[in-house]
Amino acid sequence: MNLSKILLKLLVVILIYTPFSSHALENDCVLLVYHRFSDDGPKSTSTSPEIFKQHLEYLKNNDYSVLPLKNVISSLQSKESLPSNCISLTADDGFLSIYTEAYPLLVEYQFPMSVFVSTNPIDKKYASMMTWSQFREMTPLVDIYNHSVNHLHLVNQSAQIIEDEILSAQERIATEMSTNDKFFAYPYGEFDDSSYSYLKSEGYIAFGQQSGVASQTSDFLNIPRFSMSGPYAQMNSFSLKVKTLAMPIESSDPRSMIFSGDLMPILNLNFSRELTSYEKSNFSCYVSGQDKANLKWDGLQSVSIWPNEPLAIGRSRYNCTMPYKEAGRYYWFSKLWLRL
Repeated sequence: MNLSKILLKLLVVILIYTPFSSHALENDCVLLVYHRFSDDGPKSTSTSPEIFKQHLEYLKNNDYSVLPLKNVISSLQSKESLPSNCISLTADDGFLSIYTEAYPLLVEYQFPMSVFVSTNPIDKKYASMMTWSQFREMTPLVDIYNHSVNHLHLVNQSAQIIEDEILSAQERIATEMSTNDKFFAYPYGEFDDSSYSYLKSEGYIAFGQQSGVASQTSDFLNIPRFSMSGPYAQMNSFSLKVKTLAMPIESSDPRSMIFSGDLMPILNLNFSRELTSYEKSNFSCYVSGQDKANLKWDGLQSVSIWPNEPLAIGRSRYNCTMPYKEAGRYYWFSKLWLRL
């Protein structure tokens, strides 16, 4: 066998068994969502102030670029480059602990945050919530955005209630904060076709509570954010999540999170490129409350995913990961389901 044939066979072997594609990093950013900053609050929505400080220290010591949310979204929409290791901090609801516990740390580290507020609890001056004066005091380091009026589940609501919940909150925030950026975070991370369509028609950018990384190809009416409350706030979880990348997905079906009839819904993913054989064999999905999901591949660019058992009433997730070429880093995608 001559040398040229030997080299050709060697090249074929390398291409087959090389574990990772040379696909360049897409411009993306990890968004984190917090709620309460407390050692005594409900575990599912609370983050210890000490652990939050560890988060900020980790971001500082590891050269993360912590950017205002509006800057991240502007760059993603215009397909401009973002700095490597991009992070944006968000918090939902407007609890007083944001002001008393988180804000002093944000000042210390000079890291911006975006807070999505439900306006009625603030207007009613509930003791557990911040005041408009405190929100104004935190600017310009902290931006304030829309989280509805009453923090209702925006599922199976009338068109009038959806409009009132979103528009009235937007007007209150504009009055109190002199800003009208159309950013909205779904209460509980839930939406249906009516609330989704209303936000789309009014030109909003909307944020969910499913895990994943924001990218140029994200659905800008359901941008993912990693929860940093309860056990997810622990440093081993935090350090893993901030290193993740957006799964290279071109489209996912269905868009809706609500399902009925078949209680084992199928998620279809189409990737933006062909995966390598290594990536395909190491792509895996887990179902909340269950084990690994079933996978059915159509070549190297499409996969169907479904659970082993019917999903429970309420919210469920399919969390999918795939290793990146750097050890300890993963592509990440999550689908939130809602069984009513």
